[in-house]
Amino acid sequence: MALSKDRGITMNDGNKIPILGFGTYPPDAEATKTAIEFGFRHIDGAYVYQSEEQVGRAVRAKISDGTVKREDIFYTGKVSEFGNFFFKK
Repeated sequence: MALSKDRGITMNDGNKIPILGFGTYPPDAEATKTAIEFGFRHIDGAYVYQSEEQVGRAVRAKISDGTVKREDIFYTGKVSEFGNFFFKK
């Protein structure tokens, strides 16, 4: 059973963000691909999860194989004031 595309909140600019998002911690590209296949279009990540690279690869793969278009995906990320503290290089 796929998730409904109609379940979302309309933003001020007319775009619609899906109510239900797929969290990407711990980072797992295969889980993200499976979530997209099952109908998730809202992908949630964060700098502190260190998931951006795997999520990007998963989304690109599902665009390449025709499962979704880029405009179908709504990615949200979080910026933490503590992120720079924990991940200083």
